[in-house]
Amino acid sequence: MKPTPFQIFCGYYLGLDRDFNYRFLNQRQLAAHYGLDSEEMRHLIEECHLTPEISRHVDYNLVKAHATAQELFDAGRRDDVIDHARRTFEEFRQALVRYDPSKDFENIDYDRLFPGDAPAKPDNVGNE
Repeated sequence: MKPTPFQIFCGYYLGLDRDFNYRFLNQRQLAAHYGLDSEEMRHLIEECHLTPEISRHVDYNLVKAHATAQELFDAGRRDDVIDHARRTFEEFRQALVRYDPSKDFENIDYDRLFPGDAPAKPDNVGNE
């Protein structure tokens, strides 16, 4: 079964399978999930403009979207997972229009993913 761009996005970036269950899915695992070989999945990812090489130049926080999908799934909020996936896909598609290869949005401060997170402590604090 050939996955839709939405299904590819959900699996590859949100960690959601076709039934909206959360699990880690890399390109090879996503391909197997849909009964495809890895090269065919790579081609579909490219065709949908969802490669990491493209997404890094899109101003959209995919890490936060992935974390939210996992949190909603872990809380047993299936309907919210589906709503989040649909909303996130549409938001990402809108952000994709503003693709800018001169900017790299992949360098995210993983210690400050959410608004209000405290600044990271320097590495040498407390290591004396």
